[in-house]
Amino acid sequence: MDTKADKLQKKAIRDQQKRIKPGECQKYVRMVLDSSILNSSIPGLGCELKLEIEQLQIKYAVRDLPSKFCIIWERQSGQRELLPNECLDSPLSAKWESENQVMQFFSKQDLKNTTAAEIAKNMENNFPDMQPTVALLADRNKNAELNTTNSVLIDLQVLHQVATIQVAPVSREVAATLRRFTKAIAEAPFKQQKAETLGTFKKFLANDKKQCVRVVGTNGLGRLWQQHLNRLPLVTLEVAETIIAQYPCPKKLLDAYKRDADEEKKIMADLKINRGGPQPLQSDRRIGQVLSGKLHMLYNSRDPNAII
Repeated sequence: MDTKADKLQKKAIRDQQKRIKPGECQKYVRMVLDSSILNSSIPGLGCELKLEIEQLQIKYAVRDLPSKFCIIWERQSGQRELLPNECLDSPLSAKWESENQVMQFFSKQDLKNTTAAEIAKNMENNFPDMQPTVALLADRNKNAELNTTNSVLIDLQVLHQVATIQVAPVSREVAATLRRFTKAIAEAPFKQQKAETLGTFKKFLANDKKQCVRVVGTNGLGRLWQQHLNRLPLVTLEVAETIIAQYPCPKKLLDAYKRDADEEKKIMADLKINRGGPQPLQSDRRIGQVLSGKLHMLYNSRDPNAII
């Protein structure tokens, strides 16, 4: 029984990770548009916006929200309990939870006829515990009317901590902005999870990049040593292979420096670079004094401010 419970728990964790994975997460996030947005005659909204949203294949639902011209986002968190006559694949079986973001559209005239305090209070009352964004549908032309609206936008940001954006009153531009917001909201849990991981000492062990080397036991240590050397200035793949042939691991090099640093520095400088085959028309290349000196300083200096 415990084994079955463990399997179900592991499956739930895998499903949860899949839902926040980039490339997959947008399938589980949708916009909820207030019905006034699609019925509006304001430029940039209305039926044309609906067509643009559908063309961009953004998931959405239409509902009467507490404030007009608002949009919230919801994430599918699983399946709710089904009624006897419902099937599992039914869209109604999905369980949706609200995200903490809300956006409200304003035209220049609407923003001109209200105050920043009224907007902030209204959004706080209707959408508590959500981060508000005010979207002004206006071209970025410098005129007296826009200066007035800019003053309201600045008050919203500075006095009420409300984010603001300006969007051209064109349905295509509005839809593109909503797509960017939807993508950012969908990927937020993954980025937050990644930031928490990389925010500790584990960032050195995260192995979340294509160029990272996977080490299992002793397998991969040689490749990791080569990767480390290749990160250093002037160290090409051929140079790294030459150094590794003389010092198969970092400990060999450090032990050699302990025995006689000056002698090893000279030996390192005289090492011939292996070019991977006969090169009759090219002269022998060596590590040289410059790179040898930089490596010696890197592995022996005790000065944290030393410039390599």
